[in-house]
Amino acid sequence: MSSDPRTFLEFLQRLRPKHAARFPALQTEQVLAFMGTTSLAGTFASCSVHPLRGIARGPSAQELRITLGGALPRPPAGGECVTVHLTRVERYQGYQVKTRALAAGASETELFETGAAGLTVKGSQIYTVHHSPYTLQFFESVPYEEVEETLAGLGHALVAVGETANLSPRFIFHHEVRDGKVLLFHGDGLALKTYMNLRQNRGETRLVLDLDDFKGFALRGQVEEFAPHQHPEAYERICHGFQAGGWGKPSRVFRFAPESFEPIAPRA
Repeated sequence: MSSDPRTFLEFLQRLRPKHAARFPALQTEQVLAFMGTTSLAGTFASCSVHPLRGIARGPSAQELRITLGGALPRPPAGGECVTVHLTRVERYQGYQVKTRALAAGASETELFETGAAGLTVKGSQIYTVHHSPYTLQFFESVPYEEVEETLAGLGHALVAVGETANLSPRFIFHHEVRDGKVLLFHGDGLALKTYMNLRQNRGETRLVLDLDDFKGFALRGQVEEFAPHQHPEAYERICHGFQAGGWGKPSRVFRFAPESFEPIAPRA
């Protein structure tokens, strides 16, 4: 059931000092959120939060098996994939692991299986979601040993289901309330997979979570690129955050206008 936006804004304010303590180098107010997109116009990524029970090598170097607690937010339809996002927050390092798209007439077991250990997602490609030497290659080749070391001890994973579902981190450096509507602002450094989805579909699902227990909100709405003069305070804060993080200047800046605010928590 959709929550009152005031409840979300109160939650956002409580998160600011908690997230600031996790990212002291940024020296600015921010909240780390997770941006879910799809490539099919008029759709939203269906997202969920899960206990992470284990990772294992797949049949090839690009594949990864991820075991989660709880069920998917919904089964994938034809042409859709399952994407699992895994981030080591204190390092600001992580990955999203995508299954193949569900082919016509294919069984869901080609993408995931449920067993005694939990839900096992059959990732066919590993992508880094932060700046790394691999991000300049569309089909990245990330060594399993690096994934294993980065994710050791990680407690939770995020999931998105949709056509070319993408789930990546974004710092909310500024927010406003205009005419009773909440606006969240962030920037992008590179025009990669999220931007490719946004070119076709402006619908976004944003996960804003307490990183201690991974409870929070799933927001749905539209995201639009804006010009610096339209929101000068937001642009200044985004640039300050990027500079503090050592990421240079944002190549694009965005305004997200959520229309629904759904409570979300890790699935059992």
